[in-house]
Amino acid sequence: MATRILIADNDETSLTGLDTLLTDLGYEVTLARTLDEAVAAAAREAPAVAIVALSLAADDPEALARPLLAASRPGSAQGAIPAAPHVPMLIAISGWGESRHRDAALAAGFDVHLVRPVGLDQLTLILSMTGL
Repeated sequence: MATRILIADNDETSLTGLDTLLTDLGYEVTLARTLDEAVAAAAREAPAVAIVALSLAADDPEALARPLLAASRPGSAQGAIPAAPHVPMLIAISGWGESRHRDAALAAGFDVHLVRPVGLDQLTLILSMTGL
């Protein structure tokens, strides 16, 4: 079974590029173009990793992390069978690379903050460190 990765981005070029890259690497990818779509997909799919563009919530990492983490709780999807808690690895992507942007993303609950453009080596290294 392939590892599930949710990609949430309102930049179509970035979204499709990451989709192609990760699909070619053998991951099962779900796409979301809005925060609402991302939250619904997180509840439905239980991804191991969520790669989320901070631009989905006006660069407010907390407004993204909170609902995504809540959607990952057991029983969050309608009719879902309660299961063991599953918290995906949250990876923030942003055009902002100052330490304050990284710190805000990490404080909000993201595990990693990446600056666009995200490189193949950078992403595969992070995914390999998680055992995925």
